[in-house]
Amino acid sequence: MIFHSGMIYDINFYEEVNMLRKRQKGFTLIELLIVVAIIAIIAAIAIPNLMTALQKGRQKRTMGDMKTIANGLESYDVDIAQYPDVSDMAGLRQYLSPFYIQSFPSRDGWNSEFVYQTEAPYDVYSVISYGRNRAAGGGLGGPNFGQTYVCSRMSDFDTDIYLSNGQFTWAPKQ
Repeated sequence: MIFHSGMIYDINFYEEVNMLRKRQKGFTLIELLIVVAIIAIIAAIAIPNLMTALQKGRQKRTMGDMKTIANGLESYDVDIAQYPDVSDMAGLRQYLSPFYIQSFPSRDGWNSEFVYQTEAPYDVYSVISYGRNRAAGGGLGGPNFGQTYVCSRMSDFDTDIYLSNGQFTWAPKQ
């Protein structure tokens, strides 16, 4: 027994209190489960937004690369007075790289080959990306030339992107 401040204390009581304090240094299973549940909820909200942001980044990169090709084609047209008479991007590269385009972008953000089209008398051209699904006509039902569309769902990134004579004729809104 200990006498302190007018009170009598049992030594065994102090030992029991100290034992309880030593045992309570970790987290309980319930506390850990709550933390894991909160992290899972945050991840469920964040991951779809991350995936959409990645697709938008690929789409913007594709549109930038298409504009680079168009600028090279327009410069070539100013010098030669017609667009190159080729049927694919490999042939187009021979005409434009390295004089008109230093680093020629032949693939879009989804790692698919761009499509280049032109017709005699070679005064018009189109550069096309088939989008995330890599299939012609994908997405919103095909091009309505001169129009834009909003990418609000993941499937909207499957939609083709058309650039003709230096202008986007079917593309997402900027």
